[in-house]
Order: sequence, then structure tokens, then C-alpha cells
Amino acid sequence: SQRRNMMDFRQEGPKIAAVIRGKKSPATSMSYHEDGEHLFVTSEADCRLLMIDCNRGVSEKPAIKFEKDGVRIVQSTHHNQSLLYTGSGRERNQSSGEKHAINYHSIHDNKILRQFRGHSETINNISMCPVDDTFLTSSADRTVRLWDLRQAGSLALMEMPKGGNGMTIDPNGCPIAAFDSTGLVFGITAPMEAQAGHIIHLYDARNYGSGAFSEMKLESKILLNAIQTTFPSMQPMEASDLCGAQWKSMTFNKSGKQILITTDTGIVVMVDGYDSNKVTNIFLSKGVNGGPNGNQAAVACFSSDDQTVLVGNENGTISCYDSLDGSLLRTLEGHVGKISCVASNPKYAQIASACT
Repeated sequence: SQRRNMMDFRQEGPKIAAVIRGKKSPATSMSYHEDGEHLFVTSEADCRLLMIDCNRGVSEKPAIKFEKDGVRIVQSTHHNQSLLYTGSGRERNQSSGEKHAINYHSIHDNKILRQFRGHSETINNISMCPVDDTFLTSSADRTVRLWDLRQAGSLALMEMPKGGNGMTIDPNGCPIAAFDSTGLVFGITAPMEAQAGHIIHLYDARNYGSGAFSEMKLESKILLNAIQTTFPSMQPMEASDLCGAQWKSMTFNKSGKQILITTDTGIVVMVDGYDSNKVTNIFLSKGVNGGPNGNQAAVACFSSDDQTVLVGNENGTISCYDSLDGSLLRTLEGHVGKISCVASNPKYAQIASACT
């Protein structure tokens, strides 16, 4: 690979450079290190973590086994031999804090350097700040916590964002938190009551105690209209079901002008970073028959140059869409099962994907 991250999906498109085989169970999470040299991949069912050399296309070391705690979500840190991961919470003798702890793990020493405890339910996301050692976690306990790798206790605890301007938060909904590419801003999203939509609140990472500086929302009626406009042949009931999807992830592009949202019903939504009621693009994760993959959560990411959105499909393909006009540029083939993860290398013209 050349030391660049521009990828042209209009011409030849990327080719398969390496195939790294794991066990029978699918990958559940993957995270590139910021230098682009390594990729960390976890399999929850196998309790295994692989560290992959991105230049040679091989697993650099034997897989690390997490027999006791299991492993589910992985997030790289600024150190290329250390990472954050969450366990599967399956150990019966563990307390709630132990089950839902975030572990700071050294690959070199194969040991936990620090545990971060505080969440009481399953953690659904870890987001590392790109400029310092702080990171965010969001959980089914309806809280978001801010941490620092250098100390065990959380720096801040944020309850589910409270709606303003008539926005009422779903009391059973789970938040998602993520830093933007500058590390100066982070966003928190949460569902509104009665499937009325979702809020997105933006915070100054240096002054989060003052509350959100931007309170946006994506109303369900706006999303429904966008779905029906993008897919005019879709049945009204199907469009309505997609509109009520639970959000699974939130990612900012590098400029912060676009936010990419994946859901549990196979729909991927891109909204304006300054006005979330402005839906800029909608993509569908395709099922085996080519229709919407409504039974599975969508996986998607921006390419590292922000020009393309990569969406994994149930039939083992990856759809590559122009991030500006939403047109399909190319379909990548090679997998034999549903795409479970897709990620873009931050430094090289390279993407990684895994299938079931």
C-alpha cells in the first residue's frame, strides 16, 4: 500500500490483498490503529482477539484468548500495543461493575493495565478521543461516561440527554456517544418517546459541563419522507418499519459536516452535521434477495477520504456509495456470508471487512 488514503471506487476499485481466517464464529468488532499499521479484530463467540499487520496482511501474533471475561467491543488507543475492550459479561461470579467494565489491555505483556468500572449494563460503544487519552462509553444503563486512560475513575457521568423544545426522551432508550475527528466536539444521540425520532446533542469536549452547544433532532416524519423519496417503490409499511429502527452507531466524517448512523433494521442514514433534520443520503444494507436487510443490524463506515460510504450486505458484498449524491459506485465481492464488520484504514488506501 502507498502512504495515502485516497481510494478511487469509480475506476478499478480496491482488490482483495489478503484473507485472514479466524475460527468459525464471526468477527464482532474491529478497530484500526491511528498509524494504519495494525488492525484489531474481536470475535465474541470465540473469545478471541487478533492483531493484524496491515502491511503484510497477516496476523502478527497468535490470537489472544479471553477465557474468563470474554471479549466483545475493541477500540484502539494512541499506543500501538495497547487497546480497550469490553468483556461479554458472561462470568456469573462477577459483580455488575466487573461484568460491564472496560479493560485497558497491553498486547505486548498480554495483561490488563487498568479496569474502568461504573456502568451497570451492557456497553454499546467506545469512542477514543483522537487528540488525547480520554474516551467515551455509552451503555444500556442510559448513561454516558468520560474516562482518562491514566486514571481508573470516570471524569464525568452524563445522564441521558434531556430534550428541549418539546423533545421528550424515551425512558427505555439507550444513548450513543462519539467524538468527532478533531476531538474538540463529541455527540450524544438518544431516541425520543413514541418513536418520534432521535435527538443529537453536540458538546464542547473542553467545556462539557456547560451543556450542549447544539441541540438537534431527526424527526421520524422527516426520515420517513426521505425514505419514501429515495425508494419510491417501497411499501409504506416497510418504510415505516425502517423509520422506527433503533440506532446502533454514530460516526462523524472528518470535516464534521456529515454524520453517519447505522440501525438495527439495515438502514444507514446520513444527516447534516449542523442540522440533523436534513437527511442528505439514505442507504440500505441489502438482504440475500437484494431487498432491504430488515432483520439484521447494518454495518457501514466512511472511507478515510470521506468520499465514499461502505455498507455491508447480507449476501457477502459491500456496496460503495458516493457520499455526496448517494449513487452506487461499485459492489465489492469476495465474502461468502453476511458482512459483520467493515472499517477503513486511516492512513493507507485500504479497507477491512469480515463476514459470518
